[in-house]
Amino acid sequence: MQIIVQFLARYARQNIPYYALGLVMLFITNYAVVRIPTLIGESLTILGEPGPTAVLQGQAIARELVLWAVIVVVARTLSRVLFFNPGREVEFRIGLDLFRHLLTLQRPFYMRRKIGELVSIATNDTSAARLLVGFAGLQVANVAFALPLHVYRMWVTDWVLTLWCLAPVAIGGIYMRQTVRSFYGLIRHSQERLARLSDRILESYAGIATTRAHVGEEAIARRFDERNLEYLSLLLRISRIRAFSMPALGFSGLVATGIVLWVGGDRVIAGYMDIGDMATFTTLLISLVGLLMSLAWVLAAISRGIVSLGRIDAVMQTPVELPPVVEDRFTLSGPPALELRGLTFSYPDDDEPALSDISISLAPGQTLGIFGRTGAGKTTLINLLARVYTPAPGSVWIDRRDMNGIELDALRAALAVVPQDPFLFSTTLRENIRLRGERSRRGPDDDAARSGVRAEPEGADPRLDQVLAEACLVDDIKNLPEGLDTVVGERGVMLSGGQRQRTALARALYQRPHLLLLDDVLSAVDQGTEARLVAAIRGLQSARDGGGAPTTVIVSHRTSVLEHADEIVVLEHGRITERGTHEQLIARGGHYAETHTHQSAQGEGEGDGNG
Repeated sequence: MQIIVQFLARYARQNIPYYALGLVMLFITNYAVVRIPTLIGESLTILGEPGPTAVLQGQAIARELVLWAVIVVVARTLSRVLFFNPGREVEFRIGLDLFRHLLTLQRPFYMRRKIGELVSIATNDTSAARLLVGFAGLQVANVAFALPLHVYRMWVTDWVLTLWCLAPVAIGGIYMRQTVRSFYGLIRHSQERLARLSDRILESYAGIATTRAHVGEEAIARRFDERNLEYLSLLLRISRIRAFSMPALGFSGLVATGIVLWVGGDRVIAGYMDIGDMATFTTLLISLVGLLMSLAWVLAAISRGIVSLGRIDAVMQTPVELPPVVEDRFTLSGPPALELRGLTFSYPDDDEPALSDISISLAPGQTLGIFGRTGAGKTTLINLLARVYTPAPGSVWIDRRDMNGIELDALRAALAVVPQDPFLFSTTLRENIRLRGERSRRGPDDDAARSGVRAEPEGADPRLDQVLAEACLVDDIKNLPEGLDTVVGERGVMLSGGQRQRTALARALYQRPHLLLLDDVLSAVDQGTEARLVAAIRGLQSARDGGGAPTTVIVSHRTSVLEHADEIVVLEHGRITERGTHEQLIARGGHYAETHTHQSAQGEGEGDGNG
């Protein structure tokens, strides 16, 4: 109940005027629904009376019936509009708040929660929340008005018959109360099963190429069928309960109707009530039973909505886990100095630290090379510098400011990260590179961006041409069917591994960052392309637009990539074992020198062959 109160206070409060007017329409509707049977009973009574007066009274009642019928149509329609439209707005706001909160959460959260589960929450659960404040809210308010009005009118018509009829209806209500308890638990399990099924579907779609390559279609289909059958069996249990609850309420209504015919007939014969009152009472009872039968659907929507609110709230209440910002609004106006002071970091579930006592000092515009075997902690270090993970306070300093005290948006606006396995969006190559470019942020493209339509580039883009040359993509673009406007497909499936890496590098260079983090971005290119890319990265040491070269951290398992770095550190099991320039490390004869000798002798054999 507390979740519902908090939810209504946050999302439904601003729609109170609509709901208030909707409640007025509901009251008018239900008053009319109760008034019409009364008029029918009065007309039957008048028909038994002779004379012109009865005719005139009958005509007046007929006109009033038509009036109330029109009022029912108008008021009922308005009540639905006034409840359903705010429900759509609430669904939109919940989805927007959920998405914004997900953008603030850190990597550990996404390691604990599966993407399919989050997709299910963002779609199915937000839709259930809309039904809770729309359809279910309307029906609950409708019952709240209709039930007392029906019972009151029945009591006024014949209180003895009312007592006889309410007994079986009350028994049906008690049965529904017991049904709701089991229904709630099944709904919760069904939402969890649906999340698992969604995750299985997304995983299958993402790995479709691997599945086909290993002829695993039957195995994937079998695993999907298992999850699907689990979900289906649970839905069938829910449907059986719901399907049985409605006839149970209907049966109680039939029993009550039988009582009306039996007891009411005797009372009519005995002269305690006339035939018109009998017709009024019967019509009201049928209306009341139909209203109670609809509660089966309402209770299902309420149960699903409450479960969904709990799942949404669990995500929304997940702490951002970011330290408080202590600096004033901070922006990097140029390449920063970078300093690590005894940086130590452990993953939440690991006993051993991934990095231990890392101390590095880098002047503005310099390049730091990081070398080491797989699992040495290289990517972890990049993720800490990019604030994917939060380092210990006082361990990472940027321009003599503790990184944890800098506002996250301001920090990330000044840096660019190129991971080893980059993510490309299913749009054109041009838009993937200009992801956060000047034209994407402001200018004539803004209206198109707000409308959801991608605006075509206008005129030449010298910066784009420059980064395409620096990332060695010019020849590749010529071979694409539509050049820069080629849609690269899901996660860049149209491109080779080397092309995806170079596209991500071009994206980073296009932003003109002050801090550039490169995580083994040349692992999938051939030797000739590597040499050209290294030259381009080295060329960043030249000032751009007076802003100076970016401070660069580059991770690589190839020594040839790191030759130009101002300092190189060698990591082993999260610790620095060697440091110095390329020449110093070669002269020292350690692991770096051995790897360099081996790579020089064997040649670079890891490339995609696409330049």
